[in-house]
Amino acid sequence: MLEMSLGILLPVLSLIGFIVFIIVLIKQFKHGGALQGILGIITCGLWTFIWGWIKHQSLAMTKLMIIWTILQVTPIVLLGVFGAAMVGQMYQMVTEFTGDPSLLMQQDQKQVAMPGFKKKGAPIKPSKRSAKDDPAGKNVNWNARAMALWKDGKYTDPQKARSYWDRAIATHPKVAEAYNNRGLAFYNLKLYQEAIKDFSQSIRMKSGYAEAFNNRGNAYYELDQYEKARADFDRSIQIKPKYSKAHMNRGLANFQMEDIDQACNDFRKACDLGECDGLKWSIKNGSCK
Repeated sequence: MLEMSLGILLPVLSLIGFIVFIIVLIKQFKHGGALQGILGIITCGLWTFIWGWIKHQSLAMTKLMIIWTILQVTPIVLLGVFGAAMVGQMYQMVTEFTGDPSLLMQQDQKQVAMPGFKKKGAPIKPSKRSAKDDPAGKNVNWNARAMALWKDGKYTDPQKARSYWDRAIATHPKVAEAYNNRGLAFYNLKLYQEAIKDFSQSIRMKSGYAEAFNNRGNAYYELDQYEKARADFDRSIQIKPKYSKAHMNRGLANFQMEDIDQACNDFRKACDLGECDGLKWSIKNGSCK
């Protein structure tokens, strides 16, 4: 709507301004001579505009020059006002569709735990976006505060991280990654049902979110719901076939379900993709060769 208004108004103002320029230019040729007129043309009307104001009283064209001045200034004002409004509209559209851009980051859990199987942290390093805190808390970057607590595959203070994600989500409720990240805070607090709710919400908002499927599978695994866990790992791998963590986790779920051959296949695939801890563990305990 704003673009259409500008698209109609600016050409009209330009046309009227050009007509006024021609009128003043004719007077410039007539009363100032050919040299003055040629200078007006060479300077794209700038000298004609200046000359017009110099001669506006003697040639009785004060009103004409006022109109020309208004026509020169109005487009600049309109572009400033409408431009700011369009930027605001664009920002609103972006935030309504994706939420605060600073929240568009994700974390995922490395792998589920097995007796004798040592977890090794490998968090996804978040992008950084600076934000200053204000006393009222309106401009606090809760996202950045929460991410600062993420270290070696878990939150150093999951309760505080949960609180920060609560506030981030309250401010921008349409960001799938924020729900995934709060789900990990619940996971670290061993509140697996709450974690599952957040991971599920994240998946509803972003159906191709492989990390969220992997994380929800981890939570189901911790609740000994291995079939549901395996189904989520399956879906994660379908979305992201080279997702080594999901292959690792599916191997562990298959192992718990006593599907040893499939578990070994998953461990081998994970190792091919760079995650070899599961295969080493299974070979060490004699499950895989």
